[in-house]
Amino acid sequence: MLARSLSIIGLLSVISLRSVSAVDYSETYLGCVTGTGTSGALASPSVNTISDCNYACADAGYTYAYFQYQSAGSYCSCKNDGPLSSEITPAVSGSTNCGSAAASVNALATDYYFNNCYNTISANDVTSSTTFEQCFETCTTYTDAFLKVSGNAYLCVCSNTASTGTTQTCGNTGTYFAYAHTATSSPSIIERRRRKLEKMKRDEQLRLNRFCPGGLQACVIPGSDDSFECIDTSSELESFGGCLYGSYTNSTASAGVDCSIIPGAAFGGATCSNGRCEISACREGFQLVDGRCQ
Repeated sequence: MLARSLSIIGLLSVISLRSVSAVDYSETYLGCVTGTGTSGALASPSVNTISDCNYACADAGYTYAYFQYQSAGSYCSCKNDGPLSSEITPAVSGSTNCGSAAASVNALATDYYFNNCYNTISANDVTSSTTFEQCFETCTTYTDAFLKVSGNAYLCVCSNTASTGTTQTCGNTGTYFAYAHTATSSPSIIERRRRKLEKMKRDEQLRLNRFCPGGLQACVIPGSDDSFECIDTSSELESFGGCLYGSYTNSTASAGVDCSIIPGAAFGGATCSNGRCEISACREGFQLVDGRCQ
């Protein structure tokens, strides 16, 4: 196995100082999220602003940035999935103040800008959407897009009239997140936007693969969150099918299985083959029945 250590704080310190190449990205506020802001996050006092987090995530090829500020240190979590409607929580106050208990989420690959949150809007076209991304795409030919949490989905409203309602605390029941952009009916502009989003996702995938040689995954070393080892998870007995203690570069990757500790299996009696753990011998007192020790 290859082993290598990388300082997360050192990496993000470099990013926060803008010493890396700038990338073309946007900062479109989507709301406050609890519970997932620090999932898979990189903790670093060097990334202590939303802007720094947005830049770091965009430069790494991600399309969403989750930033949570806490007195003990900031958290910047980069993802390719925006918040679900069930994750949206009211802002502490106003539009974008998420406080220290929730993460502020920004989309990094849209041409929309956030206007505010309102209680009433003017609607031209109403539909249901599961993501912000779907709503923004639906409203491409309109000047305004509005989203409201509606159960397990978003109510997406496209309009050519900006809201004249009363501003509200974002995330409260019944409030609409309001966005505007330059409406276009040009297929070429829509296609350029689509290619830009796909490029960011491809760049992110390249980033995930750059830590280890081809065919190997960067897996977290237990007890050392800033270190990893390169593992062939297609054949590694103790991390079969994925990283046993988590992927170093992808917090949402499937966890692996330790084939060496299957209940009842004899020492050395298990191997990795055909996409699963296969048992060839059982401990005393167990019998091998249909591939299992019983």
